Amino acid sequence: MTNWVCFYGKNNYYDAENLYNNLNKASKAFRLKIAEPEWIEMENNSSAKDWIDICDDYFDKDKSEYDFAVFLLGNNDKIYRELKINSLCKNGYISQVIKVKSIKKKGVMSICSKILLQINSKLGGISYKLIQDKIINNLKIMAIGVNSSHIKGKGTGVGMVATINDNFSNFFNEETIIKEENNKEYIQYCVSTFISKAIEVYKKEKKEYPKSIIIYRQGVSLSQKEYLKGEISCIDYFCKTRNILYYYILVNTKTNFKFLEKYKDEFINPYSGLLVIDNVTNKDFFEFFIQPQEVTQGSATPTCFHVAYGNLYFPEFIPKFTYDLCHMYSNWQGTISIPNVIKAAGKLSKMVIKYTNSKFNENLEKGKAFF
Repeated sequence: MTNWVCFYGKNNYYDAENLYNNLNKASKAFRLKIAEPEWIEMENNSSAKDWIDICDDYFDKDKSEYDFAVFLLGNNDKIYRELKINSLCKNGYISQVIKVKSIKKKGVMSICSKILLQINSKLGGISYKLIQDKIINNLKIMAIGVNSSHIKGKGTGVGMVATINDNFSNFFNEETIIKEENNKEYIQYCVSTFISKAIEVYKKEKKEYPKSIIIYRQGVSLSQKEYLKGEISCIDYFCKTRNILYYYILVNTKTNFKFLEKYKDEFINPYSGLLVIDNVTNKDFFEFFIQPQEVTQGSATPTCFHVAYGNLYFPEFIPKFTYDLCHMYSNWQGTISIPNVIKAAGKLSKMVIKYTNSKFNENLEKGKAFF
């Protein structure tokens, strides 16, 4: 982190200084080098347009020497949406928005560590790498996550993220907005089109097509499986024409199941890594439950993975591979309940429908995932 700009309000001068000092301290644990930023002090009553106009001068497409911008917002956090639209959609530069109140909480070093992980990921850095054995490596897998977020009156945002390297840490992403409610046909079209694009990006990066792809799809229940046939037909066609095998997996985090372990005379939440693959699963399909993260409050809800379609025919590695991807989310130091590509796609879909309401700049489609 050597060429960056930090924008802050005049009232937050000391907060900006403390932020930089704490980021510097936290960076030592990650062996990251942080240079002092270019400081831009804004007047307290500055409008969103004032911030954007000055920022545009620093991130001019033809002459910018900066990698990203940090916006430290105090009471003016209402301009968040405008800053994100300008950054992600109009000009296509990387930004990190931080609220002053978040760095005044207890555990500020932990908060700054998470901020560093986010920035590192947005810059294309690798926070975690997934190293597979030779058998898995021979499959040349590309993992894809598809998620959607709906806001009444606005429509549906669809986020799609695909891995484009061997250790599943570099991404190609795309998003779309569907104005018509319940337009399932359009969702099918944009998903199959994205997968086709992602495969071509993978080939450009790796000089070959992936041998197999694993698609994790959230937002579709088992009862809605039938309406996916059009989407699957498209995927199946271009995978066959390129000799690519695939699995299409429906992901459900809102199951009615609870699994407990008996410890002495009481029942407790299972430890991270619980796998349930028979007895309570549907014997007519390939599905399994995983409890990826350790839950210390309340009762743990496992995630159900239903392999709905595909011809990969290598089922024994799927639960372990899925569990491994739950460790790969760069915005969290630990496991999450779903694979990283699904989580990133969910964040992307919420960002596009809740804040930007517009597609991202093409400069931000490859190499980075927005968490």
